[in-house]
Amino acid sequence: MSHELSIKLVFVNSKPHYDKGTMIKLRTGLYIALTGITLSACSPIETDQGYRVDPEQLAQIETGITNKDGVTQLMGSPSSIATFQTEGDAWYYISSKTEHLAFLPKEVVSRDVIIVKFDINDVVAEIEDHGKDQGTEVEMVERTTPTGGRKLGFFEQIFGNLGRFNTDGDQ
Repeated sequence: MSHELSIKLVFVNSKPHYDKGTMIKLRTGLYIALTGITLSACSPIETDQGYRVDPEQLAQIETGITNKDGVTQLMGSPSSIATFQTEGDAWYYISSKTEHLAFLPKEVVSRDVIIVKFDINDVVAEIEDHGKDQGTEVEMVERTTPTGGRKLGFFEQIFGNLGRFNTDGDQ
């Protein structure tokens, strides 16, 4: 017994048929999705860097009593230590918060610098809290240092080494 199976395909209309209501719903859904993607790209990207100050820990540091070990236990190691010491060390705890949109440059939203100054006996002498408003912007100098020699052109750089290779094996 042999059975044969035959399939007959009939193409009446190769394009899918949608009514106006379905097309409007699809188009509206697409617009809503594109609007959502566009708006989510506009939210700022926030970045926190450095030491986050806990006011309770900072309040526990007492001038004239707390030493360097006590400050380290309460606040951890500093972000920076003063290079030039006059009477004692100065420790800097620095934090900043920046945000930017897409490809735009970062903007500093907040910056906090806590300076813990020590006396000669390594005991806290003074605590200063500086915010973003007390800082100053430093402009970078765009100068370059000239170097000796002559400047090579584009083609001299590309073809300058042709014929300079040693082929007889001497080194």
